[in-house]
Parts: sequence; C-alpha cells; structure tokens
Amino acid sequence: MTNHNSTKPIAVFDTGLGGLTVAAEIHRQLPHENLVFLADMARVPYASLSTTLIRRFSAECFDFLLGHDPKALVVACNTVSAVSLEETKERLTIPALGVIEPTAKAAFEATRNGRIGVIATNATVKRKAYDHSFEKLGAHIEVFSNGCPLLVPLVEEGWIEGEVPDKVVQHYLEPILAAGVDTLVLGCTHYEYFRPVLQRVMGEHVALINTPQVTAQELNRQLAERNELNHARSLGTIEIYSSDVNDTLERVAHDLFPDAWKDGRLSIHAAQIPPQTLLHALPHELQRN
Repeated sequence: MTNHNSTKPIAVFDTGLGGLTVAAEIHRQLPHENLVFLADMARVPYASLSTTLIRRFSAECFDFLLGHDPKALVVACNTVSAVSLEETKERLTIPALGVIEPTAKAAFEATRNGRIGVIATNATVKRKAYDHSFEKLGAHIEVFSNGCPLLVPLVEEGWIEGEVPDKVVQHYLEPILAAGVDTLVLGCTHYEYFRPVLQRVMGEHVALINTPQVTAQELNRQLAERNELNHARSLGTIEIYSSDVNDTLERVAHDLFPDAWKDGRLSIHAAQIPPQTLLHALPHELQRN
C-alpha cells in the first residue's frame, strides 16, 4: 500500500553552500524524490555566533522549510546539528536527521587504529559533538579535533583551488597528521569541496569519510522503514532557496545538478528569512536577541 506521505518533498537545510553536496547525493541515491533546499547565505557562517543566535536562526529556517510540508528534514550542517538538532526533533512529527551521527558511525567502522581526526568549525569542536557520538557507540576512540574557521568563507567566495586554499588546508591538518590518525572526518559539509587537497595532504592510507553519502544512506533507510519512499517513475524536482541568491550559488547548483538544470527540474529562488509569521511564535528570550 502506498503511503500518502511518499510524494511529499524532503527538506534539506544548511547555512550556506556546503549542504548542496548532501542534497546532490540524496538526489543521486533517491532520484525520484522531490527536494527543497534552503541556504541561509545572508547570515553564513553560523559557527561564530552565540548558541542563542544559532538556535534562533536555525528555527527561522526550519519554519520556512516546514511550510513546504516535507516528509523529512535533513540538517546538512554540523554546527546546527550539534546545537539545535535534538530540541528540533522533540517538536517535530517527521524524521529530523543530522550529519554527525551517520558520519561518526561510518568513521568508527572505518578506523583500524582507533585514532580519528576531525576537522570542523570552532562551534562543533567546542561542543565535542563527534566525541560524544563516538562515546554513544560504546567504544574507545581517540579523537583529534581542529577548528578550521577560514574554510567556510573560502567556499562561500568560490575560492576552493589554488595556492592560498592549499596552504590553509595544510596548516589546519598539521596537528591531525602529527596524531597519526587513519581516518578523517570532514566535520562541515563545506569541506567536501576541499576533498582532493585533503586526501593529498593526508595520504591515500587515511580514509576520508563521505558525509553526504552516509547521510543519504541513513535517510534512505529511515524513509524505507516508514514506507515513505517515492516510487514515482518521473525524476524528482530540486527547489533551491537562499536568503541571498548570488552567482556562486547558481554556479555550484549548475555543477552539482547538471541534468536537473538542463531539463528544467531545478529552480532557484530568494527566500524571506525569517518568515513574517515566525516572530510571534518564538520564545520571548529569542525575540529580544
């Protein structure tokens, strides 16, 4: 029997362009699903903000996406997954999936020496989000983390190749290399754009966990468990919304979804964030910030 939720879209959120790699992988694995993606590019990066503001901004973005009546919400941002995901799950009736737990599980399964490197935003490192996820898996893992605050701005500026990005990546990886890890977690979806140089610096013997891939696999599992996969014959549509539409967004969307762009299944729109209806529903302490 077909579930009436199966044709509803999957909502995907990130603060900026990094989450488009997750959306693209979901589209690759589940090509018949309709996707609604939101990037809050006008306020990226979130990692430098207070916890209160991260929760407020992400709540505003979730409200926008929930207005599209999705069957699942994917938080394709490590910072927001670390700060806001658990409380978000409590107030939703649909599955809300972050990127941290699937990625940590994949890293745990990949490591051979129990030494795992994590590069992430300072907010994710400070909250020890991956350390806690490894602890939940019930095994002793040595985690070596390093904050990489310059990588997100480089991606948002479209500066992912060349001498400067290479030197920045090498600088951030120095303590990870010295720790002798055999597995590296890219603890921010923006970092997927630096995968070639990350692999080159770390060496082929170090496994780089593919966060978009394992997140899409977990989403597939959860939707199948709920009998909510879309079995339509037609390919799904991709609606991309952003609080700031610019040339970099359009270029990245074209590169990640070339077929959907070509046949008109992909569209890009400006988003009003926060939605006008949200401020009345926010707790008073958040309205004041």
